[in-house]
Amino acid sequence: MRDPSIEEHAFLSNTRTAALTRPDGTMNWLCLPTFASGAVFASLLGTPSNGFWRVGPAMYTSAPPESRRRYVGDTLTVEQTWDTGSGVLEVTDFLPAPDASGDAPPTVVRVATCRSGMVRLASEFQPRLGYGSVTPGLQYVGHGTPRLRVTAGSDTYWLDGPRHSADRGSASCDMPLKAGQSIVFALTWTRTGSPAPARLTGTTVLEETQRYWTQWASACTYDGPHRDAVLRSALTLKGLCDVGGAAVAAPTTSLPAPIGGERNWDYRHTWPRDTAWMMQALLSLGYTEEPTAYRNWLTTHIDPDGPKPLYSLDGGPVPAEETLPHLSGYRGSTPVRVGNAAAEQHQLDVYGELADLLAQMDDADIPPCPDADRLLLAIALNVEALWEQPDDGMWESRGTRRRYVSSLVWAWVALDRAARVLERHGAADEETLLRLATVAGTVHAEVCAKGYDAQRNTFTQYFGSQDLDASLLHIARVGFLPPDDKRVIGTVEAVERELSVGGGLLLRYPTHADAADNVDGLAGHEGAFLATAFWMVEALALIGRGTDARELLDRLLSVRSDLGLLAEQYDPAEEVHLGNYPQGLSHDGLIRAVLAINTQGSVPAGADELVLAAAES
Repeated sequence: MRDPSIEEHAFLSNTRTAALTRPDGTMNWLCLPTFASGAVFASLLGTPSNGFWRVGPAMYTSAPPESRRRYVGDTLTVEQTWDTGSGVLEVTDFLPAPDASGDAPPTVVRVATCRSGMVRLASEFQPRLGYGSVTPGLQYVGHGTPRLRVTAGSDTYWLDGPRHSADRGSASCDMPLKAGQSIVFALTWTRTGSPAPARLTGTTVLEETQRYWTQWASACTYDGPHRDAVLRSALTLKGLCDVGGAAVAAPTTSLPAPIGGERNWDYRHTWPRDTAWMMQALLSLGYTEEPTAYRNWLTTHIDPDGPKPLYSLDGGPVPAEETLPHLSGYRGSTPVRVGNAAAEQHQLDVYGELADLLAQMDDADIPPCPDADRLLLAIALNVEALWEQPDDGMWESRGTRRRYVSSLVWAWVALDRAARVLERHGAADEETLLRLATVAGTVHAEVCAKGYDAQRNTFTQYFGSQDLDASLLHIARVGFLPPDDKRVIGTVEAVERELSVGGGLLLRYPTHADAADNVDGLAGHEGAFLATAFWMVEALALIGRGTDARELLDRLLSVRSDLGLLAEQYDPAEEVHLGNYPQGLSHDGLIRAVLAINTQGSVPAGADELVLAAAES
């Protein structure tokens, strides 16, 4: 079977880790026990020899029949169905929902059922630990119904289900099923030396998992147009959340953007920027538990000296970036990376996104938190000290540091939101508030003076640049300028004109063949960045181009996968998704875009009165 496109994969999650499955029933990406653990199935980024697990029709010499698949209602349970000619086989894949204690070991469950006639079911199980580099030992243990135990170093996996024939690190089984018969497979991780996990009852745990997701989905308060798309995006964001309170940007590493290029990064860590936006999207749909848990994570792990661009999910440092040469990459795209060197960058915008989230939570009447007020004050004081320094920008440039306009807009947001919330809570003295307001006014004036090209009537990517940047679309959304300001309208139109790749899709910024000509310091081009196109929907709606906004939204909704999922980027020429998948930023963008068009929510105010007074003085 051909290597499937990125968007042809289904996404499973238990809010501790995730798995991807192909249309032929192959699970080709699974990290246990956490999102950032080493993969036990890594053939997504290499070949079958790097690990996979297929449950589906027995294939023999021919390819399997085409499958139909769907998420079961408002859940992250995936159901695939094959009509084999002799019968109908259904396989339901899921990761059991987190238990209340958080002590249950992570498990993958696959339930195969013959719905009619007779089918032959096959399971091909080839675990390869360490991202496909380690062939583990396989051994049947126990009495009565033995279990297949897979051990390598500190990791042990237990496969329950029908007996497999095991040989040289792989196992397989092939059996007939008649109408109404079901077989349950369960793969559970434990630390080596721990007691064997309890066997799962497939029907019971399936019902519990579906109930968990259905109840969570029922709390969504949005009931307007495109609700199904919004809810699927919300479920995806929830699936990217970690039980500890943070969220991963995506559950994969090194899915390329573009195919064959070098922009292959590990997204299985938590970016305060991305997570703040994801939490704002959930908050806008009526969810408060996840933003509150993230606020607790922030107050526990963010250093008073300021947030880093990214963290491990446990709040620790991200592992050093390294490449895995034994993996050939998705469709030959190398290098395959784990860890992420962007953790050491200086990204000024992060302060603003965190302050904006904390302010939105306060506006939503979530009970205040003194630790959050202290964090807000620290954020504002850090921005006061750092705003004049060049940074690496929102897009994590590995080239020269610059005075990025969007970074400074978000620096202004940090000062504006902090002053507003701290004044409301009485959490800062008047002298400090006035000083922060004065700095905010200075930042605002400098951006308008040095980041705006009056001849072209547009803001630019950085001071002194002629290039544009899609992150400039945030200027009106965050209230830096009103949406009817000619500079806002001019910027939206310039980005629409100069960064378009057709069909309303946008680049993040201009790219060129030579690395020396690219602001990110990397060679070649990339695909259209899906989140920026959703930002354009918001921007068009804000400046009064509602018809154009709706048309663009319809176009973007049409590029989702059959399961409603979005990767990081899209190639309009090949009509395929690119980059890590599913991408939280893309689904956040979808939710914001739909709400911008279909709700009566107010546009964020400009600088609050305190900041305006300082700017005018």
